[in-house]
Amino acid sequence: MSEFILHHYWPSPFAHKIRLAFGLAEVEWNSVEIPRIPPKPNLMPLTAGYRRTPVLQIGADVFCDTQNIICAIGNEGLKERLFPEGCMNKALVFSSWIDDTVFELAARIVITNSINAAPKEFIQDRGDLYFEKGWSQEKLYQKLPSVILQLDAKLKIINEILGEDSNIFSSRLSYADISVGYLIWFIRGRWNEGAKILSKYKNLLRVEEEINNLNYKNCKDMSSCEALELANKLNPKSPNGVNSNVYSHLEIGQNVRIKPSGESSDPIVSGDLRYLDSMTIAINHYSVEAGNVAIHFPVSGYEILVNE
Repeated sequence: MSEFILHHYWPSPFAHKIRLAFGLAEVEWNSVEIPRIPPKPNLMPLTAGYRRTPVLQIGADVFCDTQNIICAIGNEGLKERLFPEGCMNKALVFSSWIDDTVFELAARIVITNSINAAPKEFIQDRGDLYFEKGWSQEKLYQKLPSVILQLDAKLKIINEILGEDSNIFSSRLSYADISVGYLIWFIRGRWNEGAKILSKYKNLLRVEEEINNLNYKNCKDMSSCEALELANKLNPKSPNGVNSNVYSHLEIGQNVRIKPSGESSDPIVSGDLRYLDSMTIAINHYSVEAGNVAIHFPVSGYEILVNE
């Protein structure tokens, strides 16, 4: 059995990025399908309430956020496959730009065009996650032409970065290219004008074809109950400690709360501090279903506050 357990649903774009990464790393993984919107009763015991997709489970260690997940996969002896030629830091920065800037534009376009077709509860849920407070259908329609222009400008930049016969940062596919691949997959599959816009950019299409050849479905199905039972039988293997000179007042065992930065409907996750360095934070969490687990988040992009 593979040690990687991905809690996801197949249409999820961010889960698709991790699935492509598994294909790039040429590893097997276990697939646990979860609901697209809350409630997610068999996921919450593992994540202390974190609701975004995907979540990676390795035994009793649980990793949230795709940037954090990809680092966890790389730390299992797979860095060279994911980040060839030492491109890890550059690939992570590039991927963050794709996620926070380019994908955000694509998501706005897709959700705006799906308002009258998708289930209302799904649109409301995603709108509360992705858009500014007080968003409305009228505001989305008003801004749509500008958003499309902005997305096309970003696609042109990525196409030029790729050049005629290269990848983003290395001679072989890396996680940076995977970030382009999931974006193209989302645009082509969810927007009726997506294929038309992509057709202008031959370098994007070349990388898309190469990425599509990855075996990203090398997985076995696992039930959410099996995943919980596995976590319950094990203890977290990740280290304890505070290795940060910035927040030297934080100590092991302090109760902290963590939430994605910005305005969103994300619930606050609370737990006792287990580990902190300049890149990651981990908390201890207990539930009857999952037992003792360590939940890992990136520092970048998350608010970390001490519960008084």
